[in-house]
Amino acid sequence: MRIEEDVMNVLNGFDGVLYRLSWLRRMTVGSVLAATVITLGGCGLLSGPEEATATPTTEARALIPTWTPTVAVPTDTPPPPTPVPAPTDVPAPAQPAAPAQPAAPAEPAVAPTDTPAPAKAQLTVTGGNGINVRQGPGTTFGVVGNVNNGMTFDVIGKNPAGDWYQICCVNGEQGWIFASLSQVTNAELVAVAQNIPAPPPTNTPAPVVVAPPPNTPEPAAPPPPQAPPPSSDPCAGIGGDGCKFRVRNGPRFGNNGGQELKLQFFFIHSGVDGGQPQGSYFIWLEKDGQKLPVSDSVRSISLQRSEGALGPYNYEYKLGASSLPGGSVAGNYVGWVLDGNGERDSQNFSFTVPDGQGEIWLELDQG
Repeated sequence: MRIEEDVMNVLNGFDGVLYRLSWLRRMTVGSVLAATVITLGGCGLLSGPEEATATPTTEARALIPTWTPTVAVPTDTPPPPTPVPAPTDVPAPAQPAAPAQPAAPAEPAVAPTDTPAPAKAQLTVTGGNGINVRQGPGTTFGVVGNVNNGMTFDVIGKNPAGDWYQICCVNGEQGWIFASLSQVTNAELVAVAQNIPAPPPTNTPAPVVVAPPPNTPEPAAPPPPQAPPPSSDPCAGIGGDGCKFRVRNGPRFGNNGGQELKLQFFFIHSGVDGGQPQGSYFIWLEKDGQKLPVSDSVRSISLQRSEGALGPYNYEYKLGASSLPGGSVAGNYVGWVLDGNGERDSQNFSFTVPDGQGEIWLELDQG
């Protein structure tokens, strides 16, 4: 029992050690005790006072079992905290820097521009005041109206020869004006008109036929033929009141570039009010023996129309150079007056137009 008490004392002395070493609680108590006994035995702590050595006898002694107390290890003691190593910051591997992207070039600023209006052809009148605008490209067409210097119109088309332009609008209608009396901007945009009217027919005066009165006896045998009247007197034997008109003044000529023949005649009766204008007369005109397309639809009026550059007039007619023999205003002309019935009313009058002098003025008097 001494040994057991000593063991208990030793164990009590190591109680503090065991408490601090509670983490060894998983080891078996037997292993702890065995290790303790061996340690103490080696140090002589378990040995008592020396006794005399017993003399062995031949009688065998029986072993008496002893009770070894089990040291209670508290189970509610928490285990010491497991030391956790302090976290150390591990630097992340450096990522290679992305290559710098080149800056996109700045787009040059574009200054806003105004959209230009589409170009169009326009005509400005430059030939003076009272210019005729006709229903077709020629002086044989009727007059739509008159325009004055500086007036501007849109150009719709032109004739194939390019000497007449179709414009819009005069008195609410489209019409044609002679090219030399105007100036056209953007003329290259003007195309030939699609629907160009045909020239009106020219009425040729019918010869006068005198029918014999009814119920007349058979005429006597005709007298022998007489010589025709001299050619210098075409009014001889005309009958009626004969040829009344004669040239009183003129001709006078004006320079218009030679692009057209412009006739300005003044039909008057000098015996009435000193020179009263006479209406419903027109002319027959030939150049170099060829009849010109002078329409009988244009006639003189009973009022003085205006004061032209060459003198007053009440009849005006124009013919483009392209409609004249030789394509020029220059040449020799012969004409005479026709009355409202298309009958001759004057002897022949003649004039010669110099090159470029396309304006002709005449005063014709029946007094």
